[in-house]
Amino acid sequence: MPPKQRITREMILERSFAMFCQEGMGAVNARSVAKALNCSTQPIFSYFSGMDDLKNALDQKARETFETMLKDAASENDTLNQYTKAYVRFATQEPNLFAHMFLDVQKTAAGFSVEEMLREPLWEAESRQNGLTVEQARVVCVNTLIFAHGLALIQASKRSAFTLEEAEKMLMDVHESNLLRMV
Repeated sequence: MPPKQRITREMILERSFAMFCQEGMGAVNARSVAKALNCSTQPIFSYFSGMDDLKNALDQKARETFETMLKDAASENDTLNQYTKAYVRFATQEPNLFAHMFLDVQKTAAGFSVEEMLREPLWEAESRQNGLTVEQARVVCVNTLIFAHGLALIQASKRSAFTLEEAEKMLMDVHESNLLRMV
């Protein structure tokens, strides 16, 4: 008789996260995770106090995935464009995570508010990079991010035929247009 596979917390989290990314949070339940791991539900509840605990861990992992994508895209010379491109790229590549984090009306721990997206350091970087007052930079950021959010929503819902390159070009054009309005 072969030895039983030891199920670890990390295995549960990774498999659950893969399900979350592929099918959405609604697909993650004790039975589906256990089935995916070829085990009973017992290991799940030995590492997590309940499904809410596991889903909170998944929320945190989704938030870390998003923040890593933003951080990886960060540029000292083109902060707003890189930020909005990363935002739309995240929506395009991870539509279920995007929907959960940005569209779920039942805010989760991973959910971002508009205020979090419109951070003052973003305005300050835009101000420095483009010779704008902080107020002008805030307006450019708000207008560009609102467009980016709409584009991200279209991309995540698969209601467009835009390639990622086309979407990124649109973002740059809108940003440039917003900058020209400030001159």
